[in-house]
Amino acid sequence: MQSLLATKSISDALSLSPHVTSALEIDTEAIAYNYNTLKKQLPQSICGAVLKADAYGFGIQAVAPVLAQQGCQHFFVAHIEEGIFLRNLLKTPTIYVLSGILPNTEEYFIEHSLTPILNDFNMVKNWAAESQKRDKKLPCGLHIDTGMRRNGFDQLDLEKLFKDLTLLKFLDVHFIMSHLVSSHAPHDSLNDQQKELFDQIRKKFPLTKASLADTGGIYLDPTFHYDLIRPGKGLFGLYTPPKDHPSLKSCLRFLGRILQVRTAYKGESVGYGASHTLTRDSKLATIGVGFADGYDLRLSNNAFIAFGQFKAPVLGRISMDYTVIDVTDIPESLCYVGGWAELVNQAITLDTLAHSLGTHSRALSTGFTSRVTRVYR
Repeated sequence: MQSLLATKSISDALSLSPHVTSALEIDTEAIAYNYNTLKKQLPQSICGAVLKADAYGFGIQAVAPVLAQQGCQHFFVAHIEEGIFLRNLLKTPTIYVLSGILPNTEEYFIEHSLTPILNDFNMVKNWAAESQKRDKKLPCGLHIDTGMRRNGFDQLDLEKLFKDLTLLKFLDVHFIMSHLVSSHAPHDSLNDQQKELFDQIRKKFPLTKASLADTGGIYLDPTFHYDLIRPGKGLFGLYTPPKDHPSLKSCLRFLGRILQVRTAYKGESVGYGASHTLTRDSKLATIGVGFADGYDLRLSNNAFIAFGQFKAPVLGRISMDYTVIDVTDIPESLCYVGGWAELVNQAITLDTLAHSLGTHSRALSTGFTSRVTRVYR
């Protein structure tokens, strides 16, 4: 897990230490607002929180306590080491591990009070055997694959389970769950197909609670909500709700220090491979951020960096530690050595950058490296 490198509240990038060359300013108030906004869409359901991959790159050490303060009591992580880390932060909430039980990890789940999501019949057998050995019903969830083809019981494993449902009497099954393939596309027929299959399978577990919806599923028909919702990206404003619903807040600014300002001339090239040639005499600035910080290489010649209301284009290939931008039209009062530029803000969002690259915002948010100072406000 990435450590909390800075905790000083800032209202202006200039309050960062002079030796810092890149920073993520993460607004925890926005995260709390987003959680409560999502929760208000769910009058009959419990709202959990998915904090896998270090809370989508925003820092689980800072984010998890904020959500717990808002009343969240159901957290989801991908892997057991994430669960152990989160348990050391939060003592009381239920922590679910989506990857389930690897061989010889049962003791870790019990020691750290983690609840596995069981993804196949062998996991059920092993967890039931552990329960019998301890003469105690151990908690779990059951993940049924209804179309993702990733984790969860497939048809063959389901048939095995249906033939031996008595195994479940040894377990405390919190819910059965599945995961929507196309919840971001409300009119996709796959949503209804998955729900229909999920409901058919649920008939085998008539008294067991259910969980199907992620962030996108919140904005589908309320029949998709069931008992427990599992939002992830929406917590960080990485989702745009339908127009008739309250918007979510972006929680991120990505800042880069200006290291050098120089003059270059028409016809000269910029960066590795000479991928950009200047069409005018220009003033160029070098920012102390590169792909080693998580500023995606594919943004080369394909992005803008902000100085207040002004924007400067990225020129040439982004290198490991540096990015060059054209600041010819940026006022000198905003662009100077030691000053700051905004690579991500309320206008240049992760969604905006991701769309230009043909990827999604989570691929960018989880790519910020430990070299970038985190500042929480």
